[in-house]
Amino acid sequence: MDVPLQIMAVTKGHAYDRNAFGAMLDALPGIECTQVEQPAAQVHFKGQEPTRWDAYLMYDMPGFAFKPDHSAPDLFEPPTDFRDDFTSLVDRGHGFVFVHHALAAWPTWDEYAEVMGGRFRFVRDDEHPDSGYRHAVEQRIVPASDAAATHPVLDGLQDGFTIVDEVYLAETYTADITPLLVTDAELTDSTVWSTWNAVVGKRDTNDGWQHPAGSGVAAWVREHPRSRIVYLQFGDSPAAFGNPAYRRLLTNALEWVSARA
Repeated sequence: MDVPLQIMAVTKGHAYDRNAFGAMLDALPGIECTQVEQPAAQVHFKGQEPTRWDAYLMYDMPGFAFKPDHSAPDLFEPPTDFRDDFTSLVDRGHGFVFVHHALAAWPTWDEYAEVMGGRFRFVRDDEHPDSGYRHAVEQRIVPASDAAATHPVLDGLQDGFTIVDEVYLAETYTADITPLLVTDAELTDSTVWSTWNAVVGKRDTNDGWQHPAGSGVAAWVREHPRSRIVYLQFGDSPAAFGNPAYRRLLTNALEWVSARA
C-alpha cells in the first residue's frame, strides 16, 4: 500500500468553515493533512521538523490585528525565527501550496509575497491601491494557455470547470509566475468590492476606489530555482471545498510540489 503524502496545513487569520474545509482535506486521495493554527504552526518549520512533511498547505492570513471600531488594522512583522525558518525551507527546495486568503498573509513582509508571486492588500497607501473581492461568483475556469493545460497541476482538468467562489482583484507579479488557470469573471473596480472599504465598515462597496483591471489569472506556478510553489485563488466557501474539480486541483498541486525537483 502506498504511503500517503504528509501535508502540514497551516490555518488561522481569516474566517472559514472549519468543518467543510476539514472534510475536503480528509477526502483528498493519497494525502494526509495535519491542521495546525498560527502561531503554533511555526514550530513545524524549525530544525528537523520539516522532514515530517512532504509539503506545506498555507491557508493562513497572519500579520493583521483588525479592530471592532473599523479603524485601520495594526500590521505586525513575523517573528524573526519564523522568517528565517520559512526562507530556509524555500531555499532548500521544500514545496508549498498557497491557497486563497494566504495571498494577504504577512502584509509587511515583502519577501513572503515574492515567494507566493503576488499580494492581496487590505490596506491602501500612496503607492498601492487596496485589493478587491466579491463573494459567491459563478465563474468558468479554463487553462491559461495550451502549455498550461499540459502541466501536472491541471491533470484531468484540461477542459476547465465551473465553480462558485469568491474572486479577487489583486496584484500578481507577472514576471515571476507561470499562469495555470484563468477565470471569466469580470475583475474591475466597478464589478468587485474594495477591501479597504470593508475594513472601515463599508462592506460590499467600491465608491472612492480605483484599481487596474485584473488579468483573470486565478492559479499559477511561482518560478523558483529550488522550490515548487503553487498559488490557487479558490477556497473561500463550502461550495468551493465540495467542488470535485477543485479537490482534484488541490490534490494535483500538493502531489506536484511534494515531488521536489
